[in-house]
Amino acid sequence: MNYRSLLTPVLFLALQTAAQPPQTNAQPTQSTAQPLQTTAPPRTSLSSLHTVTIRLRHPISLPVGPGTCFSHFEVIDERADTCRIGVHKSVPDFGGNHDRQLVFDHSTASEIADYLNHRLAHPGAPYTALVILRTLWLSDANYFREDLVRNPILRFERTHIHLKAEIYAIHDGRYIPVLRFDTLQTAWKKRLYQERSTYYEWGQNLVLLMNELADSASRVAARKEDGPWVALEDIRQFNSSRFDAPIAETPPARGVYANFEEFRNNTPSIQDFEIKTENNEHLLYIRESGKTYYSHDAWGYSDGKDIYVMRDGILCPAWKEGKAFYIPSGTTTGGTLTIARNHDYKQRSIYSIDMDTGDIY
Repeated sequence: MNYRSLLTPVLFLALQTAAQPPQTNAQPTQSTAQPLQTTAPPRTSLSSLHTVTIRLRHPISLPVGPGTCFSHFEVIDERADTCRIGVHKSVPDFGGNHDRQLVFDHSTASEIADYLNHRLAHPGAPYTALVILRTLWLSDANYFREDLVRNPILRFERTHIHLKAEIYAIHDGRYIPVLRFDTLQTAWKKRLYQERSTYYEWGQNLVLLMNELADSASRVAARKEDGPWVALEDIRQFNSSRFDAPIAETPPARGVYANFEEFRNNTPSIQDFEIKTENNEHLLYIRESGKTYYSHDAWGYSDGKDIYVMRDGILCPAWKEGKAFYIPSGTTTGGTLTIARNHDYKQRSIYSIDMDTGDIY
């Protein structure tokens, strides 16, 4: 299987907040839009999915290295969803047509810590490593990107592993920022019989990413020893602060969210709009200066009760489980969006929202 990395590991000198999306110039006016007539987004859909266990598999062809400059690895799971590590889209070619939630045998933090300590810890090394997991999501879903428009062949590309982590070197009781690791692996879509096992490949590729993460941090740690350091509580607070957004604590405000930051802050700036049903799909039209135009640039919309996120120019219902937001794909019938069921022989998937950037995977 061939993979492309869209994002690469980057070094950081100090903790920084996520980049802010551009602000809109739209001014709020009175809305006359009617709420979408849709079925309520499912509240426990991921928990009810069939479960598949992923196991970290060290490739036989990859010898155990000499270890890192870390004597021990500690892992803290600060992801939005700590119950699972991904969702596998249905494969209608071979029966068993249902989405699957992907999990480890044990907690994600303990599974990764056990692997790193078993394979990459070096007794007597000068540092202990603290790994903060911000994102770990396995998926074979396609998602919309601008480069898909420029290169249609990329529509055959699927997400594979999205991993974001921060690594700190612990030395003399100080937590030294070493590395911010942010990578998205993608894979070409293939029929299932062309692969030995999708789940086996995921286990091996996760191991390769963990090896890369630990090796990259080890190469940098010594150079960071005299740099700035932070307290553990500050690290925890920084990584959990992205979930302290108003949208997570209060009912959604009615209106159109021009960008992800408006969604996080629950401050929709566009109030003069209309939701239309065309070809059984819900579309957003904005009124401005006496004119009405179709918009696919807004981030999402709320009717004051439920949230809808723009994907490929169509409004899709989103729901929240714990700290995470998800978007199900589905079919529309008679203007009502219906979540695909197990007996529907159609490809579908469940997308997660990155609460750092608003990107959908």
